[in-house]
Amino acid sequence: MAVLPLERSYTYGPVRSRRLGRSLGINVLPFERKTCSFNCIYCHYGVTVETTLTPPTNDFPGVDQVLRAVESALHTYPEVDSLTFSGNGEPTLHPYFRDLVFGVRRLRDRFAPHAQVALFSNATTLCLPQTQAALAWIDAPVMKLDAGDSSTFAGINRPAAGVTLETILAGLEALSDVIIQSVLIDGPVTNVHGAAFEAWMAALLRIRPRQVQIYSTDYPTAEESVERVPPFQLRHIAETVIQCTALDVRAFWFNP
Repeated sequence: MAVLPLERSYTYGPVRSRRLGRSLGINVLPFERKTCSFNCIYCHYGVTVETTLTPPTNDFPGVDQVLRAVESALHTYPEVDSLTFSGNGEPTLHPYFRDLVFGVRRLRDRFAPHAQVALFSNATTLCLPQTQAALAWIDAPVMKLDAGDSSTFAGINRPAAGVTLETILAGLEALSDVIIQSVLIDGPVTNVHGAAFEAWMAALLRIRPRQVQIYSTDYPTAEESVERVPPFQLRHIAETVIQCTALDVRAFWFNP
């Protein structure tokens, strides 16, 4: 089966999110390529052709373009629960991400004050001042963490050169109120068994997030070897992590 096509607009949805309710997606990245600092083996948008922390920005949308699209969408869908930065890769790679978040926050306050501003991020830019400033305006910072050891991290997330797991963990640990999302997979590369699973749990204990959200793959993946973790196993993993860490852990899966 083919992976999902890239988003072709600055806003999409609203979609019914398992975690955020009725979510209006905001894509601040180019339409023609996935722009990401990871090349995750489970990504439903396929492979990242150029995995980098410093992508070319000549084809990035302007701040005004994105904000006009968000305002138009809010006129049409004022009852959304969440305005969610996501889209075609890693949103925080946009050179004016802070300005985008500030602008969306103002639009939210004006047109949908009941909604939250959310971000799905892989946490690779937490060391950057502009990302740190932007997070002050994010109500629901949802950060990816699929591994607690460098080997599993390299095997699952396949990061850009210079990206280390320790830098990510230090950045997450410094956040006072973060939500961790973890994609759990099986197959030749897995994070649900043995030392890899134990290291992931240890990383969660180090970070002490507000909440941990676990799920598996529901769509075709970049690598065909990825195996989905079934709902009953997700439930068991959630129970295990709760018992071992006392964290708020919630399992999500797709119900067709």
